[in-house]
Amino acid sequence: MFDDMRSRLEAYYARAYPARQHIRVTRLDNTTTGWETEIYSFDIEYEQAGGLRSDALIMRVYPGADARVRAAHEFRNLQELHAMGYPVPRVVLLERESSGFNQPFILMERIEGEVMWTPLGNASPNEQQHLLRQLCILLVRLHRLDWRPFGTHASHNVLQNPYSFTDQALSLALDYHQHFPEVGMLPIIKWLEARRHMVPCAHLSPVHWDFHPGNILLRPDGVAVVIDWSSLTVSDSRFDLAWSLLLVLSHSGVEMRDRLLQEYERVAGAVVEQLEFFEVFACARRLFSTAVSLSGGAERLGLRPSAARMMKYNRVKFERVYNLLRQRTGIRIAETERMLSSLPQ
Repeated sequence: MFDDMRSRLEAYYARAYPARQHIRVTRLDNTTTGWETEIYSFDIEYEQAGGLRSDALIMRVYPGADARVRAAHEFRNLQELHAMGYPVPRVVLLERESSGFNQPFILMERIEGEVMWTPLGNASPNEQQHLLRQLCILLVRLHRLDWRPFGTHASHNVLQNPYSFTDQALSLALDYHQHFPEVGMLPIIKWLEARRHMVPCAHLSPVHWDFHPGNILLRPDGVAVVIDWSSLTVSDSRFDLAWSLLLVLSHSGVEMRDRLLQEYERVAGAVVEQLEFFEVFACARRLFSTAVSLSGGAERLGLRPSAARMMKYNRVKFERVYNLLRQRTGIRIAETERMLSSLPQ
């Protein structure tokens, strides 16, 4: 498999960069770990202007019907963030057409380092606190960036309607419910609708939508770099924080979640108001995508087909999410309980 991939990469690179000669791909590896994109790591060696050069690259391949849009979106996001001085990989190339591959992709520099989950799980309490602070500094910094380079016409509407983002989220949730009523999320949507008036958006922020230790690379010099920007948009930063807290809860438990929130508020210098609303939305989002994917709809949600197989063996994580949902709302969802009971222990 890799021999064919290597040949296609070399041929593509020769077409994209005709001034580069004797192109050779080495150290090719599939490093995919997430649910949405397929990722390859490789070195590219070539001659240019009489000298031998080498680049360490990542190829991020996008699945689904909207792959071209998502690839272009992430490429532009990374360009803007890099220009702002935010720590992200430098993008090299956007390919919207297939050009010998099955899906659109982007090429970016490869950051050498390890994901933050690894040291966070093995560190002493003091070292863990240092890492959590590092994560929160990055997250607060993101939420305080100028949102306008990432905004759309809809973003500007929030300046007149502080409930615009919440209304968009509720409208999307209702739309998903209409397409997948068997998931049983309507009681949660009603719970959220009844509290919509409590959560006006005070300020607009760029939000990552998947900010967690698995998307933070720690270089050998300790510098942290944030990856996976395909979902970046402008919204209420509480949606972003709630999602981060939920992912940490599902991966590491409630104590780590609480420490993360305390550190975020310490770095931000303020208590996050009405966070429960956004946590419930995050729980519903996670459980919905899980239920639909396990029933054969992963690709309909823009996820890789293998996402369902990965979800199947995460019962403990999903139980933590469901327990939080019940704690916040007092609502039991029979459909979710049946789904959880069907997963391997």
